Amino acid sequence: MKRKPINQQLMVVLGATMGLVYLGGGLLLVTSSLSFSIFPNETFRYLFGALLIAYGTYRIYRAVNEYRRENP
Repeated sequence: MKRKPINQQLMVVLGATMGLVYLGGGLLLVTSSLSFSIFPNETFRYLFGALLIAYGTYRIYRAVNEYRRENP
């Protein structure tokens, strides 16, 4: 079986890593009291945190599917 080029393998790893970063950032915003003076109130902080969690989960899901497609 032929392996994918290194740049495609790197993109899968980078995609999963960035998914974890987004997921961690979202969890940080939702669970901590830090707003970094960016958000005017807590509602925006929670909404943005939830958005980051959803996007991070999607990125991880996409990276796992890509990895499974490359390595059946």
